Amino acid sequence: MFARLRSDFQLGILSLFGLCAVLGVAPFAFYRFATGNTLAGSIDLGIVLAVVAGVLYAWRSGNTRGAAVFAVIMSLAGCVAIATLLGESGLFWMYPTLLASFLLVGHRVAGIASVTALGILALHGGAFASSLEALMFMASASVAVLFAFLFALRTDAQRQRLERLATSDPLTGAFNRRTLEGELERAIAWSRRHGSPLGVAVLDLDHFKRINDQCGHDVGDRVLVDFAALVQAHVRAEDRLFRMGGEEFLLLLPDMAPEALHAVAEALRRTVAEHLSDGTRPVTVSIGAAMLAAGESRRAWLARADAALYRAKAAGRDRVVLADAADPAADATPA
Repeated sequence: MFARLRSDFQLGILSLFGLCAVLGVAPFAFYRFATGNTLAGSIDLGIVLAVVAGVLYAWRSGNTRGAAVFAVIMSLAGCVAIATLLGESGLFWMYPTLLASFLLVGHRVAGIASVTALGILALHGGAFASSLEALMFMASASVAVLFAFLFALRTDAQRQRLERLATSDPLTGAFNRRTLEGELERAIAWSRRHGSPLGVAVLDLDHFKRINDQCGHDVGDRVLVDFAALVQAHVRAEDRLFRMGGEEFLLLLPDMAPEALHAVAEALRRTVAEHLSDGTRPVTVSIGAAMLAAGESRRAWLARADAALYRAKAAGRDRVVLADAADPAADATPA
């Protein structure tokens, strides 16, 4: 549990928000029930139950963002209702809720939710004893929201940059090897849960060492960048390209029919042969591809794709080989 909290910042913040709701709001709900204010007590209790339900849903489903959006909307709606019902004493919870929303759902959704909540309070007017009190609250709350928005905007930009650095290859922009294992496990789980086919292709540039030796590493780097851009331009948006290291890449192909796997790989092979060059000669690619078999482990699946790649290399390069083909020559595409 603690390991998951350490690795998932948003889940940790949402869980802390739920704990604060239980410890900070629930006692007021019971107090209001005890003093006969049933409506206010019901609203407080509804806020607590909604936030707790969101936290539990996030833990069970992994959909932290959806749960956080639900928790923010319900808590802000509850705060608005309490403020209009109790007046000034009900406004105090608006500040922590407004600030917490920017940590939970980011600057865009939190900004819209905050402006909406403050707008409803201003239009209703029932939470304020006078126009001056309404003006003072709106001014102070707006300043708090503005600072929270700017902070969240900066934080989101930094987080996205760090995520790109952590998950992407800095040279080619493809996903890096660090993210591969998690992506494969999620894809396999989705495939088994929904019965959808799943393919993988291992792509290796032919004679890449020769390019580096004869043309220099700058040219080799340009070839890698051009290759990754070429592949990503000719696959679907849901397909994922990973750089395994050096000149070897892996392409994850969700919802890929078995009969289409060879056609897609062959189209990529032809595209690379026609459009990729080191400046003096064409650059080609060898591809080994495999469909995920029923009950197969991730390691065994990738091993079959690797074996198919080795067969493509041994058969002369610049060709596609499918794993488990009865006759390797039958699957090889002549250069």
